[in-house]
Amino acid sequence: MSFMQPVMPFLRPLGPPRPATVRQFLRFSTSTIRSDVYTPPTVDPNLVASRSASPSYPPTSLKSIPRPLTSHASHRTSQPTKIRNYPDRVSQKDAPATLDTPTLPESEIAPNLPYFVTRTPSNELPIYTLRKRGGNMRLTRVKKIDGNIDVLRDALQMELGVPDGECVINRLTNHVMIKGWHKPRIEAFLKARNF
Repeated sequence: MSFMQPVMPFLRPLGPPRPATVRQFLRFSTSTIRSDVYTPPTVDPNLVASRSASPSYPPTSLKSIPRPLTSHASHRTSQPTKIRNYPDRVSQKDAPATLDTPTLPESEIAPNLPYFVTRTPSNELPIYTLRKRGGNMRLTRVKKIDGNIDVLRDALQMELGVPDGECVINRLTNHVMIKGWHKPRIEAFLKARNF
């Protein structure tokens, strides 16, 4: 059998409050018997003088100067005050003689195409093979493409003979994803165009 707890325990009689708690409330008495005569705090003499001053005070000699319309900072920057003691740059009147640079052979010049494939820091073409779905789905990814990616995708599609749905562009990462492993053929395609 469980013990029954009282339904409203907050109505039970309580002991008197502690003296410290009562003292807090008795400090603010509203009865006239306990109240002391109000004595204002000492008044600051400067406050009294400012309130009793005549409208002509302060004299013009003590008034502050109004702010200038232009700032001092803009005045300092528009007119340099320091004279440089170090030599200035050589004037550009004497143009240096142009050096005859040998033209690069055709094999080293980047092609004038609407896209560009940047090589990796290890000087490799950014073509990667991927496996997904447990190794059953093979993909080839071309990264680091600048310019018109659609033209590169169409050129790779024609070169590899891949249908439209199997060669797609990831617009978020600017990668071309091709279904199947085509890394050697894509490398040969890009090297033929001097990438």
